[in-house]
Amino acid sequence: MKSTSSPVGRRKAAGWLAAAAASLPAFWPCIGAAQTDTATPKAAEEGQTLPEVRVRARAATQQQAGITWAPAQAHTVIQEGTLRARQPDSVFQLMDEVPGVAVQGGPRNSGMQFNIRGYSDNEDVRIELDGVVKGFEKYRFGGTFIEPELLKSIEVRRGAQVESAGALGGTISATTRDARDLLRPGQQWGARTRVGHATNNDEGSAMLAVYGRPTGTTDAVLAFTRRAGGNIRLAGGDTLPLSEVDMGSGLAKASWWLDDAWRLSASWIRYRDQGLQAYDTFTGTAGRGSTPIEQVGSFGQVQRRIEDDTVSLQAVWQDETRGHEWQTTLGRSSTRVQDHFEPGWSIFSLSTQVDDDVHQTHLTLDSRLRWVLWDDPADGLRRLALRAGLQAGHSERAAERVTGNAALNQVLYPDGYNAAQPPGSRDTRGVFLQLDWQLGRLQVLPGVRWDGVASTVEGANAALLRKVGESDTVRYTEVSPSLTLSYALVPAQWTVFATAARSFRPPLIDEAFMRAGYGVCNNNALLRVGSGNLPQVPGYAPGAQVAPVTGICSGAFVPETSEGFEAGVHTRQAALFGPGSLAQAKLTFFVNRTDHLLESLMAEPGGSGRLVQPGWERRRGIELEAQAGWHAWRARMAASRLRGRQFDGLLTSDLVGVPGDRMLLSLGQQHPWGEWSLRWQQNWARRYYVDQGRTRVAEAPGYRLLGASFTWRISPTWETTLTADNLADTPYTLQNGLGSGLGTAGPGRNLRVSLTGRY
Repeated sequence: MKSTSSPVGRRKAAGWLAAAAASLPAFWPCIGAAQTDTATPKAAEEGQTLPEVRVRARAATQQQAGITWAPAQAHTVIQEGTLRARQPDSVFQLMDEVPGVAVQGGPRNSGMQFNIRGYSDNEDVRIELDGVVKGFEKYRFGGTFIEPELLKSIEVRRGAQVESAGALGGTISATTRDARDLLRPGQQWGARTRVGHATNNDEGSAMLAVYGRPTGTTDAVLAFTRRAGGNIRLAGGDTLPLSEVDMGSGLAKASWWLDDAWRLSASWIRYRDQGLQAYDTFTGTAGRGSTPIEQVGSFGQVQRRIEDDTVSLQAVWQDETRGHEWQTTLGRSSTRVQDHFEPGWSIFSLSTQVDDDVHQTHLTLDSRLRWVLWDDPADGLRRLALRAGLQAGHSERAAERVTGNAALNQVLYPDGYNAAQPPGSRDTRGVFLQLDWQLGRLQVLPGVRWDGVASTVEGANAALLRKVGESDTVRYTEVSPSLTLSYALVPAQWTVFATAARSFRPPLIDEAFMRAGYGVCNNNALLRVGSGNLPQVPGYAPGAQVAPVTGICSGAFVPETSEGFEAGVHTRQAALFGPGSLAQAKLTFFVNRTDHLLESLMAEPGGSGRLVQPGWERRRGIELEAQAGWHAWRARMAASRLRGRQFDGLLTSDLVGVPGDRMLLSLGQQHPWGEWSLRWQQNWARRYYVDQGRTRVAEAPGYRLLGASFTWRISPTWETTLTADNLADTPYTLQNGLGSGLGTAGPGRNLRVSLTGRY
């Protein structure tokens, strides 16, 4: 595989970007937070409207706001305005706008994961793209590929919800753009282009979109994006090796309105990435003895090819008169990562090159109904509605590892199966019911969810289990109740709310069926063997055997369970700072207890030999988000704090490795010619483990990041946007260290400039 991240490849990419810059005169609006497209009022005065007035009104509502949130739930939506003004390279760069959400891993896009309230595992945070579940399991790899240029909104739901299964931390739901989001009022066809440049890694980017409404009842959009750049520059001038980027993405989407109530839509999103990269996309760090080493590529460097496709089919029915709604999503997500190890030092210490090929697919069926059972038309404050959902999913994971040495393959990877990262499949079924009862100022939402999960391993590990009479499948059934209460202390001004919810997470295929010398399913780990080869678990003599003969602990695991409670207050104050002003704020307190931690699997103290999961975590935190507008001025604040304790089965300690306290402040102003904004982010010190044995703790220093954005509408056709990140070139470390270690250095100053056009 040839990497286009080489100098020759970058020159080719630069030529491609230059050609794209001259391809079409078009326009991409970069709307500031809480701003309306300036073309809309003028078009309204001229009497121009889209063929579907109802649809246009909804699209305009979404574009007007940069950040919105639910008054009585921990739901925040990043809208069109913020997406265009920030010009992010990835969806992860926008998470500083949401309290309680951080980024785990990085700075490479393929190494990042979402961290919500301290949860960051692939199964702790649910990822959706156009309603289709995403997810990818691979050692030392992130696996979330969503191009922000193609999106119109990102919804972040923090905490467990009755609508989603297994999401202990929460759900990230991204929605792609429609033609109705891009067309001007009265316009039937249109096109937009954008070319941009980033100074940090000399990255060039381009976008081309063609869209329209072929008829009064249809909607279609076709868009392509491309990014190509060099290694990321760190604060101070050093560069991060193996961090070049060469990726492309595309979107094809169409909708059909059968009538005022029915809409059918289909979308196809593609993502491609390739080049010479570090095998460990999280950090590239390794530990020798008790000292962590910041050595990029210490897990090996690979020629990597990433292919990600998402297909979504949706049917929506809305009876606006009576308030009924029904939506069904059917989709498929496919992610394939192929790695070819390059020669060089690696902790794998293999005498020959290795090829990894991991391919994971997800099938999603999600059907949801909201039916109004009773609605008192007298004052509109007495209503009873039923929310119900039926969800099903099927995931398959094919994983293969081979080397150029046939004898080594036979010993370590027979038939291409890697026992430490085995292939397999998972089937999920879920049903939820929730009542929405509103009586005056009080709203009550009791709900319950039932889930069934079955995971099956394949290949050599499956044959080994069957040989000793054990099943190659594990099954789990769980019931998860929830209850939300809200009360309007002062209607439309002050609301208090509280939510209690339960959720669970079964083990991943890798966790349940792993067979390796490392991990949790071996005598040393299960007995917590310490110095002198002595078990730390009481009741066991040296040399005791408690691990299964297969080396696979699938039958011993039970799901993690999480019980959370949150409460808060929301206020909305009109004219607080004078006529024309509006201020909103929401303060949320939460506590969470997670039991049966999967990584705490150990032999039961006392000598019984039974395997248990006594580990637990206790979290408590505060989240604050506020924003205000006064005439042309806009201000926003997002802040969060998280603390906790943990028990690993033997010792209790503070929760280490979670994000530190954080606050984001932004201030901006809008003008007829454009807008500008400034951002200030304060990150306080956080704790991390100094050694891989997690016995010594240190503190990573706090830091401040400054950012800015400026948009100039040159004409109705052309617009330019300048965005700056880490303006002061502040050195800092990302939260991505191996074993909750310190982590790698973060990117330095980066200036992004783009020119967009629309016709």
